[in-house]
Amino acid sequence: MKFLLPLGLLGLLSLAVLLLIYILRPNYQQKLVSSTYIWKLSLKYRKRRVPISRLRNLLILLLQILLLASLALMMARPALAATQTGSEHEKVAVIDASADMMTASENETRFERALRLAGDLARSTLANEDGIFSVIIADEEAHFALSRLTAEDADSLESELVALGETPCGYGSADIDGAAALAQQVLDINPKAEVLLYTATEYLDAGSFRVVDVSGADDWNAAILGVTPVLSESNTYSFTVEAGCYGRSKPMAVTCELTGVNGNSASVLRATKTEYFTDIDSEKTIEFTASDFDGSGEAIVSFREMYVHVDEDDSLTRDNTFNVYGGTKQTLRIQYASSKHENFFWSALYRLRNTHRDYWNIEITEASPDNAKTEGFDFYIFEHSMPSVLPTDGVVLLADPDTAPSGSGLTIGNAVETGGDATLSLGQSHPISQYMDPARIPTVTQYRRIFPSDGYAELLYCNGEPILLTRNEPDLKVTVLALDFEQTDYSVTPDFPIMMYNLFDYYFPYTIREHAFEIGETIDINARGENVSLDGPAGKTEFTQLPAQITAALPGDYTVTQTGMNGTPIVEQFFVHIPAAESNIFAVENSLPPLYAEDRAEEDVSELAFWFACAALVLLLAEWLLHSRENL
Repeated sequence: MKFLLPLGLLGLLSLAVLLLIYILRPNYQQKLVSSTYIWKLSLKYRKRRVPISRLRNLLILLLQILLLASLALMMARPALAATQTGSEHEKVAVIDASADMMTASENETRFERALRLAGDLARSTLANEDGIFSVIIADEEAHFALSRLTAEDADSLESELVALGETPCGYGSADIDGAAALAQQVLDINPKAEVLLYTATEYLDAGSFRVVDVSGADDWNAAILGVTPVLSESNTYSFTVEAGCYGRSKPMAVTCELTGVNGNSASVLRATKTEYFTDIDSEKTIEFTASDFDGSGEAIVSFREMYVHVDEDDSLTRDNTFNVYGGTKQTLRIQYASSKHENFFWSALYRLRNTHRDYWNIEITEASPDNAKTEGFDFYIFEHSMPSVLPTDGVVLLADPDTAPSGSGLTIGNAVETGGDATLSLGQSHPISQYMDPARIPTVTQYRRIFPSDGYAELLYCNGEPILLTRNEPDLKVTVLALDFEQTDYSVTPDFPIMMYNLFDYYFPYTIREHAFEIGETIDINARGENVSLDGPAGKTEFTQLPAQITAALPGDYTVTQTGMNGTPIVEQFFVHIPAAESNIFAVENSLPPLYAEDRAEEDVSELAFWFACAALVLLLAEWLLHSRENL
């Protein structure tokens, strides 16, 4: 026996108090009476009762001691400790739900086979009185599908297994580490539980897992692992195709079909190359150039889509095709209009065009103030001489404005001479002024005073007055730089190209950085237009806030649609595929995560406070009865 609250034993001090009371209590009292005659008459009877009275008093004292001891022990919460060993009939089935488990043979996928075998194990386990059964699904994020079913759940087992059979297989990689962590939770409760892993992956060191191989004898896989369009310095495309063949040694043909080549929407070009694959050489890189495609063999400068495929009757069809997008770069038209041509803007624009050549087809047009357009461009730069009306179908940069265009919400003041004594400081934190440092701009001899309306963010100040402002609204995207490059060395410092790059990235962000993603990857979506939506295998999603992030959860084609400032739709596509590593359906891994099953007995505690309370009640009743007899 042990005590859960040992401090309760301090109640035993009451025994000392009880004994002290008995010791200090007087045995007689002195009284004056008129006669002792009646006492003499009863003296002979009293002498006969003295032994009985002494015995009763001793019993009362003993009962009081036992009563106090019982109450003290009850406060200390006595308990009996017993050891229990975990059930040897507890099983934990970890089912690999990665993409390679969709490999099918004999009209059954590996995943379905694993579910069937796990169901058989559940029935045999729960047939034991102490049987306990759990299922962990190891997909992209491992989770319990069944948690510690016992023999009492045997009646509902079949319905549980039916629900388990409706579990879909994942398209990504298996979270084996997460599954091991969940299995460890079971082992922490019962170290004797057995953990089984149903998988087709071979592990050189299985550790504490018992691996159950669910692969089929005839499994094999032909796969397109990835396709990369390669843009040369001459702006022409070639293509690198990564292909694999696992489980068989054979020749395999890889076919590419290009549509919308060089702006011809009706054109379709095909190319096929055959490579021999073996178990030793199961993965190969195949290069496709313009000369490989049927037709004239002219250089490929653009394409709408490429469909890459292998036509094989293999066991895993999900990776037999690959769609390639991004071959037609979006055109971005920029107009630079200045009354005094400056090479600073011109050089910055050419650098931007070269930097973003993989994504944008940037067309730069130079115009004089007299023939400058106010529509039809995506980016307008007006320097010195301003248009009468601000363009509304693109982004506008006003440099050293002499007047305020209608619709700009600006009032232009006079030029302010600083006498070389100018203090520059950053204003509101903004992406356009990111990485800018006013300390790198030593000279400003003159700036233009600007009075903006509400809605403008003031990014840079000269002597406390704004000289760099921006406004970003659906129908008004304008930035103002109130400096003349002849009156400052701003244009030859790093801050000018930094501002131009920031401005470009802020108003013309990439909608998507890549056009191919693996399952489980995070995809950043941004837009320069409005009404942005994503249409994919799971349906359509409208974005109310950008930039946004999504996780590629389903394989297939996705389309991002937005409305540009000029009202025209802008459409971009990307392709989501299963991880290339999952195509190797005979993968071999070094080891599984460790599991720790300590050989310890589980301690069970049974409290005795109730029984001590019952004993105290009996002792109290007995003590009361003796007292009542004493008074008779």
